[in-house]
Amino acid sequence: MADSSTASLPVAAATRLSGWLSHLGVSPMAFDDTLSLINPLLTVHRLHARVVAKTVETSTATTLVLQAGEAFKGLQPGQFVMVGVTINGARHRRAYSPRVVAGHANRFGITVQRQPGGLVSNHLNESVRVGQVIEIEQAGGAFTLPSTVPAELLLLAGGSGITPSMAMLEHLHAHAPKTRVTLVYFARSRDDRIFAKALDKLAANWSGLQYVPVDSVANTPADSSGRASSATANHQQLLDAALLATHVPNWAQIPAYCCGPAPLMDAARTLWQNAGATARLHLEAFAPPKPNGDPHARHEIRLVRDAVARQFEAPGDQTLLVAGESAGLSIKHGCRQGICHECTCRLHSGSVRDLGTGERIDGEGQAIRLCVTSAMSDLDLESLN
Repeated sequence: MADSSTASLPVAAATRLSGWLSHLGVSPMAFDDTLSLINPLLTVHRLHARVVAKTVETSTATTLVLQAGEAFKGLQPGQFVMVGVTINGARHRRAYSPRVVAGHANRFGITVQRQPGGLVSNHLNESVRVGQVIEIEQAGGAFTLPSTVPAELLLLAGGSGITPSMAMLEHLHAHAPKTRVTLVYFARSRDDRIFAKALDKLAANWSGLQYVPVDSVANTPADSSGRASSATANHQQLLDAALLATHVPNWAQIPAYCCGPAPLMDAARTLWQNAGATARLHLEAFAPPKPNGDPHARHEIRLVRDAVARQFEAPGDQTLLVAGESAGLSIKHGCRQGICHECTCRLHSGSVRDLGTGERIDGEGQAIRLCVTSAMSDLDLESLN
């Protein structure tokens, strides 16, 4: 796994210098601003990367190859990197799963699938150019392979959820080729399948990989392009026990990694629960879950930040973040995906639904994330950021 956690002398020296200057009133951000005038990739606190290549993968997905500076600490296959861009004067952050570019230190690719109405995904596909510099953060996340690679594992992907699986596949092929891997990849059609040619080539050259491409809209989000899917009404294949038993009879006994849209994630969660094997299933979602509460319900929300209380109403079919924004509040947030925790609040009273787990949380001072939580009653919240 790529790792550059040992800081090079320039980075270590710059970090120490920043610490000394902070005693003189020079903030870390001001120090970085000065370094960025020389080269944005020299910054050590707020990291940057330069776009060095841009490749169209499908009609709705583009890969950006990013060159980070020496302060970037590397990544493990399956992790995410937060990417920050400024659009119309406002800074936005999203999480993407990177793949190491072999032969280049601190270089990785992210593949961005356009989302209908997605501000950042459309900006990265349409507006970002080679040579442009964007903000990044250190890699994070626990959707990673164990330190001791198992003899066999299962990867499940839907749509752009293939990106962490592809990072894992490339790593395993290079460093643990004796591992037996099955990849079941749902997409609306071959034309929509990201890395289609690369996956075909990998499967042809790696005897340990069983590649199962599935053309189906059953486990994929609706297509806004207006194009017809090649998956016919008779071939709306679901992720189910029969499909798994056909290709991986021991699916419940081996580690499994699933990333994709909500229908696929829900199907996997149910299958592994019914098999009593939830401990072997690892899930990762890059799209925020959708609330399915009563759209006619109206819950009174009280949100306190910096000793100032604000009130708004939250319908049952909106996240608390969306409801607050719809009411005109400026709520601190970052990724809108439940990853960065910038919208975290303390739930003092009332009940909410965690959209990631489906769990009901009754307020006793727990921390909740507004972007992946919906109200089930009136709430009393306190911002923690």
